Amino acid sequence: MQKTVVSGTFLWSAWQPDRNIFFNSCFIETPEGNLIVDPLPLNESDAAEIDARGGAAWVIITNRDHQRDAENVARRFTAKIAASALDADEMSISVDRLLSDGDVIATARVIGLEGMKTPGEFALFFSDRSMVLAGDALWGDPAGSVRLMPDEKLADPVQAARSLGKVRALSPKHVLLGDGAPIFGGAFEAICACLDARGDAVKN
Repeated sequence: MQKTVVSGTFLWSAWQPDRNIFFNSCFIETPEGNLIVDPLPLNESDAAEIDARGGAAWVIITNRDHQRDAENVARRFTAKIAASALDADEMSISVDRLLSDGDVIATARVIGLEGMKTPGEFALFFSDRSMVLAGDALWGDPAGSVRLMPDEKLADPVQAARSLGKVRALSPKHVLLGDGAPIFGGAFEAICACLDARGDAVKN
């Protein structure tokens, strides 16, 4: 796993040549139990490092399309699985906890988002790290910036952009992404630039 500048926060990734971006997964240490978010398959070296850091209490899936290797990873660490109450019925695995906007899991607050590709899309906000983890809600592409996925993939592009105003209002310093390059130290500015570029989509 790759250690980041954010304390207790690690990434592992897989390159997607058809999209020219990395898919990412996160391991986050918290006093209330460690979290794995949107897990890709783990190699044995990374799994051993997670074991050495206390394993994982929860595997969190930020949207139904990021189920990825959640079942196997949860089994590997005897962790429970958490996912959106709005997406869980469309997933092929058993979910132990259903999450909704405003819920807290370990040290993360759930930020429910509307108008996205799936109805249950959410971000996680870690106030102690000034960090947002956004699964598919934002893409880090090109590196150093963030954008919404193409409008044709969104249920309601205008609503999706307006919904991300809730993330901007948190003024995060860092943003981790399920797709594309994360941003460390300039997340708020990057999110503002993304949303401001949509003009009327974020007005009112």
